[in-house]
Amino acid sequence: MAAAYILAQNRRNLRRQRIFRDRNNPLDYMPDADIIDRFRLQRHFILRLCAELNANLAHATSRSHALPTSLQIMVALRFYASGNFQTVTGDLHGIVSRVIKAVSSALVHVCSDYIKFPLDDRSINNTILGFSRITNFPNVIGAIDGTHVPIKAPKNDEHLFVNRKNFHSINVMAVCDSSTKFTNIVVRCPGSSHDAFVWTNSSLSDLFENGGIRRGWLLGDSAYPLKKYLMTPVLNPSNHRELAYNDAHAKTRNPIERSFGVLKIALSVH
Repeated sequence: MAAAYILAQNRRNLRRQRIFRDRNNPLDYMPDADIIDRFRLQRHFILRLCAELNANLAHATSRSHALPTSLQIMVALRFYASGNFQTVTGDLHGIVSRVIKAVSSALVHVCSDYIKFPLDDRSINNTILGFSRITNFPNVIGAIDGTHVPIKAPKNDEHLFVNRKNFHSINVMAVCDSSTKFTNIVVRCPGSSHDAFVWTNSSLSDLFENGGIRRGWLLGDSAYPLKKYLMTPVLNPSNHRELAYNDAHAKTRNPIERSFGVLKIALSVH
């Protein structure tokens, strides 16, 4: 009898524990195509985000049903993709907005590791080389432009966020390299702000003005002020040299247009 009991216990111990998928977490069950459609990122990028942000988002215990890092990130990505709290709560069972705030704060915490303006000789040289391959335009270390990102009308100072096209937005200024990678970004000015105002009040402008960057120049459109470090188009070209300059300027500055295009396609709602 004792032998039979021991044998039964051993069999019980050898039995594999059943693992149930968490149906709240889309990474556990959703096909790749649906993940891209809903969250605008491929599965492996989301997993990289989970690894990168885990230190900022992981809870020490599972008390009060604390959410895992992966689910927090999926909640935030769904909100970023849709811009709609109802869509997020409908898809992911009523998870509250503090998760989105936590993920956004974690992204801000690590963004400087990825969005870096070239300051050392090696990165400056590589950036100049990349731009020179487009039209042989020399000494370029960044292409700059602004774009309006639509937002819902805020409760405070609502009128400041209405842009010249009469919708509410944030005027986002960005600089990129020749491969369309953002190297500087400013996301704090309301839609009524002019591009030149956003630039003048940026830390990057201060860095150039104070001699913190001694090599290279930026390429910007006519909305920006002409500076010794910021080249803009000739407004009324009168000869073939000025026309050639404008043509080379436009082609070399094109990566920033493509950067914004890729960003807006990624964030567009289908």
